[in-house]
Amino acid sequence: MPAYFDTHAHYFDRKFAELPGGASALLHDPDFRRTVSGIINAGTNLENSRIAVQMAKEYPLMYAAVGIHPEDAQGMPQGTPLDPDTTLSALWDWVSDAERRRQDKIVAIGEIGLDYYWEPMDKPLQKAFFEGQLEIAERVGLPVLIHDREAHGDTFETVLKYPGVRGVFHGYSGSAEMAKELVKRGWFIAFGGTVTFKNAHRVREVAASVPLDHLLLETDCPYMAPVPHRGKINHSGLIPHIAEMLAELHGVSPEEISRVTAQNTQRLFFP
Repeated sequence: MPAYFDTHAHYFDRKFAELPGGASALLHDPDFRRTVSGIINAGTNLENSRIAVQMAKEYPLMYAAVGIHPEDAQGMPQGTPLDPDTTLSALWDWVSDAERRRQDKIVAIGEIGLDYYWEPMDKPLQKAFFEGQLEIAERVGLPVLIHDREAHGDTFETVLKYPGVRGVFHGYSGSAEMAKELVKRGWFIAFGGTVTFKNAHRVREVAASVPLDHLLLETDCPYMAPVPHRGKINHSGLIPHIAEMLAELHGVSPEEISRVTAQNTQRLFFP
């Protein structure tokens, strides 16, 4: 059985506590470890980014991404919006030291981006956090994990302002045309459980259009479990279902998806 690298997960999420033994039982399970070659544990605020780092230090197969998600920036669902100057300054202090990044196994800035789905939305605040973190990524030379929900135009225009930054658009939901333009500029496109959903015809069409050498795998667990586990708690051990769908769409074997996505992961996060 081929092994796969999950480029986007949230193993600090409280939902894992619903599983027997929690996330720890999964991450120590021999069958899980035969299926999963690596995981990027992606933070959404400074607090859980620190937990992501702690977990990455505990598990050899895990790495961390640290950053501020647009919903966290706004204090959603209930809370006080974050102050960009104070929060981004703290993030900079954390990641600007290369040796500390190495010790903390930080391989990316993320999860960052724009989310225009939830109301009320504070677009200026979201953009301040997004651009501030793109600037940090550019200064320290780290890739980024991009969250783009119902904000395709603004997200695309914003990343174009930072030509020195590369990364991945995770859980991609944009058009094939936008994906093509991103790939031209060196960006990677990741697909998760959505690509297996019964009515996700458009997502599959887009996934089939992305060149293999710019394709990445992810789960976004504990959410977005692939078919036939939809509605259950997601985890990296379910990633073969995603890989098998992408293999079918591209007319290759799951082993080839494993090989090429591993190469892409290496190029982007471990150059």
